[in-house]
Amino acid sequence: MPANDRGDPLVLIYAALAHAAGYSLDVELARTGFSGAVPGLDAPEVQKRGHVRAGVLVQYEMNPLVLEVDEVEIGPVVANRFNIQLGASVDVSKKLALRAALPLSANWGSTVTELQADGFGTGDLSAGLRYEIVNDKLIGFGAHADLLVPLNAAGMYMSETSPRFLPGISFAAKPGDLRVAADVGFMLRGPVVTQQTLSAGQELTAGVDVSYGLLNDKVRPHLFMLTRVGMESAYAGRASAPLEVLAGVQTKLTKEWGVDAYGGRGLTEGYGSTDLRAIVMVTFNKTPKEVRVVDDTPIPVFEATVSDADLDKIIEEPEPEPEAPKELAVVTQKEIVIRDPIQFAVGTDKILPESQPTLDFVAKLMSENPDIQGLVIEGHASAEGTFESNYEISRMRCEAVFRELIDSGVSPTRLSYRAYGETVPVKEGDDAANRRVVFGISHRLAPGEPNPGWDTNIVLPWNGEARTIPGPALPADTAPRERPKTEHLDIDESKFEDDGEK
Repeated sequence: MPANDRGDPLVLIYAALAHAAGYSLDVELARTGFSGAVPGLDAPEVQKRGHVRAGVLVQYEMNPLVLEVDEVEIGPVVANRFNIQLGASVDVSKKLALRAALPLSANWGSTVTELQADGFGTGDLSAGLRYEIVNDKLIGFGAHADLLVPLNAAGMYMSETSPRFLPGISFAAKPGDLRVAADVGFMLRGPVVTQQTLSAGQELTAGVDVSYGLLNDKVRPHLFMLTRVGMESAYAGRASAPLEVLAGVQTKLTKEWGVDAYGGRGLTEGYGSTDLRAIVMVTFNKTPKEVRVVDDTPIPVFEATVSDADLDKIIEEPEPEPEAPKELAVVTQKEIVIRDPIQFAVGTDKILPESQPTLDFVAKLMSENPDIQGLVIEGHASAEGTFESNYEISRMRCEAVFRELIDSGVSPTRLSYRAYGETVPVKEGDDAANRRVVFGISHRLAPGEPNPGWDTNIVLPWNGEARTIPGPALPADTAPRERPKTEHLDIDESKFEDDGEK
């Protein structure tokens, strides 16, 4: 490739061809940490204890290492590279994930035979961790650290002779379906001297990614940038500051399997920057089965006497469907009917701000109606995706509402949630109507039945945080009333004497 096409993928600027073998320098720019992010970046979020993500990344790199002498291109040291990265990540708690990865590479096509870069070998084995610091609806922030241990690919630009340590931080802003992520790391290593103008030592690594979720987040296009800057040689030459831009898409084929595809090239010169990079990644995600909170308290049954006339009236005039309340929500015998549907960001369990007043009002009704001892939050989905993904999204959403109500002061002993996926549509073919959250009343005290109350000191089920919530406040009409005094009546018993039989 002519040297002026983009500035070629310059990596090493040599004074002369005086070396008889390649250097032990790892030139790989796009690594995956199996965190759910694009290669080269880390996601700040950790899922839940027991979550496993494993996979394989396969990539082709054209001219990641080119030799120049006095700014004249001699030829590619590594002309073609086929790279495979195998790895897995396990969330050992709600905040901490451990991971490991092993790269395998094959180089061919070098025209600089003196450096002997062609061949097959293993890269440096990496083992590390990620820690979630903050994760809410709008932002995520985390830290990560990896130790890279050399194996046996010395002299092939796949591995190094000494261990390296790579700590870093990751950040994500996630307003709705848009996600903007950034990652900054610092590579700590002993110096790798390739010639007098380039010494690969401490490096600053960075990446920025912009993505947008489509089709309930089953498809997510990405545009991202990867770079690194040699701290000792940032101003000594062009080889120490590669910059590469890639674009592609993440897809979720099923709840557990995903396939990513990316492509791009280097915009500046630097070791590891390519004329062409193509990546395909296959990942497997497994989330442990969740123990659902289910209130199986039987619903009380009351006997009532109904006259034939009343029965005829009931049969002739069936009870109409409950109308949307004028207030944000109203309590009926069987459910709390909300006026406006609970809204979520597309394909996620993130409750949108416009639905917060409705949930606050539901919590207020629960406080004002302590006779409601069991409220079941039902999650329903439309039939757009797979059966498994629809069940999962309905489960996530009703759990999010469950958490929000507890955060608003409702005792968890009065709440449960059930996910129905797409199995109970309210209207066939109406996806918007079928995606809904319903508040069903499963247990209500009978009139006059004493209220057992609930513990006001609770522990949040998802993080162990201690909270104090309000106790039951009985309505005024259920307060104990003073018993009326009975007056003594003088009764003439002779009026009730039986004069029938003689």
